Amino acid sequence: MELNPHDLLQIKEVTDLISYTTIPEWVEGALNNAPFVVVRRVHAPKGLCAIGVRGSTRSERFGAFLDINKIVKRIKPEQLVDERNWKNNTKEIFRCLDQIDNILKKYSLSWGPAGSVGFELASGKDTVTEKSDVDIIIHTTEGLPLEIAKEIKQEFDNIPYRPDVQVEFEEGAFSLIEYIQSEGKSILLRTANGPMLKRVSILGLKK
Repeated sequence: MELNPHDLLQIKEVTDLISYTTIPEWVEGALNNAPFVVVRRVHAPKGLCAIGVRGSTRSERFGAFLDINKIVKRIKPEQLVDERNWKNNTKEIFRCLDQIDNILKKYSLSWGPAGSVGFELASGKDTVTEKSDVDIIIHTTEGLPLEIAKEIKQEFDNIPYRPDVQVEFEEGAFSLIEYIQSEGKSILLRTANGPMLKRVSILGLKK
């Protein structure tokens, strides 16, 4: 099974986690409430995947590993767009997802919500708060021209809840804002080997 960062995985119980450190007490309660973990951008031993558990506060985050055979269900961010369960959510923050979808459709870009917004849509549990960001993942196999990135940001600036966008492609991931600010020079790329500063031309991204 090919797993990608930001995929949400449903598991059965806390004992499915593999950790080389003590598991915090809050983790069991968090998984009892919502048995979902998120795939992390970390190398894992064969047969395992690196995952993260989220608690009720920003300080409650725990990284561990999971046997891929223990995965009950996998939910990709793009699936949440296909399902559009946000239409049934009354929280104000979810109203911007239709606007985001309409914008990215014009550029034929595949996307999905991540962070607390994606977690609530996948788990059905109350996760989003007034302080939550709208984290968005864009997937591309052909790179992202700088001018297109600028156009997307301009349109996103008109949305009440401005999205925090990360672009995922074969080499790794980068922030849309950082890419625009780089003006086609170098950007910080997030990879399984850690952050790396890369020239845009080397990455094959079009200026």
